Amino acid sequence: MLRRSFVVFVFAATSAFACSVPVFRYALEHWAADAYRVTVPKGVKLQGNFNITEADTGKIELRQPVSMRNDQIIWSADYSEANAKLLVDSPARRDIAERLANGESAVWVMLECGDKGKDDVAAKFIDERLEYLGGVMELPALDAQDIKNGLVSIPGDGLRLAFSTLRLKRDDAAESAFVAMLLASEPDLRDYNEPMVFPIFGQGRVLYALVGKGIKVETVDHAAQFLIGSCSCQVKEQNPGVDIVMAVDWKKMVKAQAMPGQQLPELSQIADLLPQTVKIEGKTEEKSEKRPVRLDWRIGLGLVGLLVVIRLLAGLRR
Repeated sequence: MLRRSFVVFVFAATSAFACSVPVFRYALEHWAADAYRVTVPKGVKLQGNFNITEADTGKIELRQPVSMRNDQIIWSADYSEANAKLLVDSPARRDIAERLANGESAVWVMLECGDKGKDDVAAKFIDERLEYLGGVMELPALDAQDIKNGLVSIPGDGLRLAFSTLRLKRDDAAESAFVAMLLASEPDLRDYNEPMVFPIFGQGRVLYALVGKGIKVETVDHAAQFLIGSCSCQVKEQNPGVDIVMAVDWKKMVKAQAMPGQQLPELSQIADLLPQTVKIEGKTEEKSEKRPVRLDWRIGLGLVGLLVVIRLLAGLRR
């Protein structure tokens, strides 16, 4: 009861700053993927969103983005053109990118453990639950002001609630780099020999992993609700998720989908587009110059609450 009350309290504290754009769409348009770190042999040119270091080595070594604070090598291979392409792209990632570009809210990747019985049960459950949620959940109505301000580049009728699944074998050689990124998205995932489900949204962002018995109604519903719910319009780092490498020009893709004449603001401008007045108990509106302390206090409370909720959900997913 206490946990439920606290979650409601946190939601109330953070929702004051929510815009009407669903998280999955806001992420697609505004949350650019972080660059992975790659070490390559001297003289090698690698295309993609990477921070590249050249070294006296015959290998390609992949590390997570600096923001993840993990300096361990998560994938490596002898350098060859084939392995370089394997790092940048793969059939599963192309499939996911195509679905996201076509407007799907999220692609739920099920990483098999190799036990056919467990894998089939998990796949059947996730397919059936997502089909059910697709029929009962509703997207938030877009606010005309959010469209005008450029927080979203397409009209409300251009959004659709759509979830799909993709099964992935853990030992698929063509997906070895992708699998390594998924398993590195949380520190202990390699310790589990269980089916895992990763909701992927935005510009190739893993929300988090659902593992084994954690693949259940409560966790799937929580993840789905977050993805289609109204976004807080905060910076990406204040929200859950880990990026993966995808060979997609997301900015170009979003621009091609935008309504004629619609311009997306820079991230630094988005805060200026949010409401600058607040109404308190029927009193006259206060100007923005009187709000800094109240605004900072609410944001701080909301962020603390969000972190607590994420920790609580993490406990449910294992």
